Amino acid sequence: MNITELTLVQTRLNMLIKQPLTVAARQADMLCLSFGEQGTTLRIQCYYRMMEQGGVILARNDVYQPAESMWQMWEQMGYEHDYIPEDFRSDEPGANRLDECLDRLNADLSGMTVQTVMLNHLGDMTLCFACGATLNVLLDTSGGEECWRLMDESGETDDLVVYGDGVELVRPESAE
Repeated sequence: MNITELTLVQTRLNMLIKQPLTVAARQADMLCLSFGEQGTTLRIQCYYRMMEQGGVILARNDVYQPAESMWQMWEQMGYEHDYIPEDFRSDEPGANRLDECLDRLNADLSGMTVQTVMLNHLGDMTLCFACGATLNVLLDTSGGEECWRLMDESGETDDLVVYGDGVELVRPESAE
């Protein structure tokens, strides 16, 4: 990112400071975090991990791992430990570990207010929350694929889109 892009992105991200996380969800394999009452959404399509108290509480690859309930069901069906049936679909709601992690997170969002947002020249970012949790977002492509997007749900502000090779302001689809 050049200095102009870096300044633009950091300025937009600073709007998250003092905003509470209101909902953590997924759409397909994207992590979607909604902040504040105004409806700002951070949609992450690249590598991410959230940590709290020295451990990882959710990460990108969790979407591809079976939920504990799936392991239990397969065990009851007589499958061997660590066997994943060929027909397992990780994109089914509740079938993957990420859905379980998001359920636990959404059950107690107290203290999940953004205190600090840090950005590096690549577009990687770190959000620090009042409760001590940290979200790291790391670009995982060298090309023009979308890595993350900051959206204003009101549609009044252009979406800020960070790609592996740059930044763009994009008119929201609902405004077109």
